[in-house]
Amino acid sequence: MNRRIRRRTFLTTTGAIATAAAVGDVAFASPDALDDAATSGYVDVQLLNITDLHGYLQPTTPGQGSVITGAGGVQVTVGGVGYMATHLKQLREGRRNSIFFSSGDNFSGWPFEVDAHANEPTVEALNALGLQFSTVGNHELDHSASFLVDHMEHGAPYPVNGRDDNFVDSTGHRFRGASFRFYTANIVHADSGRTIVPPYNIEWVDAGHGRKLPIAFIHLTVMDTPTGSTSYQPELRSLSDVEQANKLAAQLKKRGINAIVINIHDGGVAGNDYNAGTNPSGPVFQLAAQASPDIAAIVTGHWHCRFNMMVPDPNGVPRPVVEAGNHGSLINEINLKLDPRTGAVIRELTTSTNHANTRDVPVDEELQYIADYWTAKGAKRFATPLAKVTGDFTRTPNASGESTMGNLAADFAYWDANQHRGGRADLALISVKPVSGSNALTGDLLFAKGTNPADADGTVLFGEAWNAFGYGNPVLTVTLPGTQLHAAFEAQWVGQANGTEKFAPFAVSHNVSYTYDTSKPIGQRVDPAAVRIDGKPLDLTRDYRVAALAYTLIGGDGTQVFTGFTDPFRNDRDHEGFIAYLRANPVLTPSILGRARPVS
Repeated sequence: MNRRIRRRTFLTTTGAIATAAAVGDVAFASPDALDDAATSGYVDVQLLNITDLHGYLQPTTPGQGSVITGAGGVQVTVGGVGYMATHLKQLREGRRNSIFFSSGDNFSGWPFEVDAHANEPTVEALNALGLQFSTVGNHELDHSASFLVDHMEHGAPYPVNGRDDNFVDSTGHRFRGASFRFYTANIVHADSGRTIVPPYNIEWVDAGHGRKLPIAFIHLTVMDTPTGSTSYQPELRSLSDVEQANKLAAQLKKRGINAIVINIHDGGVAGNDYNAGTNPSGPVFQLAAQASPDIAAIVTGHWHCRFNMMVPDPNGVPRPVVEAGNHGSLINEINLKLDPRTGAVIRELTTSTNHANTRDVPVDEELQYIADYWTAKGAKRFATPLAKVTGDFTRTPNASGESTMGNLAADFAYWDANQHRGGRADLALISVKPVSGSNALTGDLLFAKGTNPADADGTVLFGEAWNAFGYGNPVLTVTLPGTQLHAAFEAQWVGQANGTEKFAPFAVSHNVSYTYDTSKPIGQRVDPAAVRIDGKPLDLTRDYRVAALAYTLIGGDGTQVFTGFTDPFRNDRDHEGFIAYLRANPVLTPSILGRARPVS
């Protein structure tokens, strides 16, 4: 063990952020980290990390982030678990202590073949890759905490309206859950304050001569997860990430654990070079400035960014702060040197590299087979007949902003909410042309058959329904005063800075009708007496239970009128709920338009 570390050089390095990383090469805490003589005698530990895979098992396309930028603006094509497996094998070769983990958002992504199979394909692939543990990302909670633990971790059947699970995997077995575990220290049950999964894990590495040394990983989740649109969970709340990190670091240090790493599903931005970092900003850099100096490295995610930096801790000592992109584009490698007696990280010997998951290596046959199996299974599921329509459901609006597809979406939300005792709603509203952002009406359901060989006139295929409505949002039921509900109807007309107005209509469920008068000023166009809910006029003195998508209720689409809603109840997610609605109503006829009408 070489104990003559050049301390002067090390402390000089702490005066700047990511001096080495800025050139797009290995980031190091001091020049000694690259000196074989200086690093000899210590316990070598390799940390390998991915983040935000989002179920992209197949090689990604340009629109999915398949091309990333390296040093000097060089473009690199990346992606695919088949290639990732090969890179991991190469990186692990000859390493006695190698730990492979994720910073969250492994699934609940966008590939149909993964999402429509309850994210089980991603778990099978990660099991095969040898993933050891993961932080809970916000998308890990797109269904529920119990779904994550009971189904995704342990493989227990978890039936939900419209969602099938426990599919047969590529080996011919039913889904058995993850061979790895999830952790978070700052997402807790609102009633008990207990974390939904354990807050940290401890891995033991081989120090030689029969001795083991511990490394603790503190896991943190982006703090707005319980109130985010896709992961909205009224029964959960979040705690401060910095406070939890520092509290747990102190506890672990007191237990004699001297190697501590933060694994957080939150991130930042630091330039375009995937293996460097410039002008850093974002939540994790604020956390890095406050997190205990006892923490040796900070591994991040969530922002779908790529950076590799050495950032000074509160004592001015550099430590890695890294993010490995998204969709399988990168593998981050941090190399730690531990004192064989104390297990402490010799911080000046730390290095970090973001490795591109390039496609210039042989593809791993096992992982590619898994990806191809689920792609084929996805195509078969897409082509499964689901329901019948007697006419076209289109998003084409009339002058009142009403469409047959919009009405169908509102009827679904009303139906879905009323399948749940806590979700029972008086009416449903669906934003069909929002002020900003996106909306859940993503396609039409047409009577004429499409191009899929399995299609026929009047038939709705599973995949057609999936693609026509939904973007991974839950239907919430919330309480609004009658005055606020009236304000929502008025908020469909929005004045613009240039003096014009924008029409941002809501689709309403079949038990609602109203008239409006555009000759009147904005804010005075809908008479409460002209709004009928179950045949009765809108009562400004009472409360209503309203079903809508979380994205709209929290203002994600620019709709601010629902601020302050109370008593939220989470119903089903839009995709699965819509599938359940079509199964319960297997023959659908387009509604006659007229729920919203101008005054005569």
